[in-house]
Amino acid sequence: MHHANTNNLLNRNQYGFTPQTGTIDAAMAINDFVEVSLEVGRIAVLVTLEVRGAFDAARVPAILKTLKELNCPRKLYNLSKYYFHQITATS
Repeated sequence: MHHANTNNLLNRNQYGFTPQTGTIDAAMAINDFVEVSLEVGRIAVLVTLEVRGAFDAARVPAILKTLKELNCPRKLYNLSKYYFHQITATS
């Protein structure tokens, strides 16, 4: 998280896995967006997705390559590599 935050790698709308944010913050942001949209006469549409097994189809080599390109700290890179190895080994 330190690397991602100090290098501005996260989208400002990222609520999961970020310090002091969570589902309540995401719900409030959606609520605010819908309220403003309706106040100015716009149509608001909400589409939600439940992503199960998100890493099942992950392109691990591409993720690891991107981590290197973003100068990810070596320990974090190795931890990520180990994690992906573990989840693909058990699938």
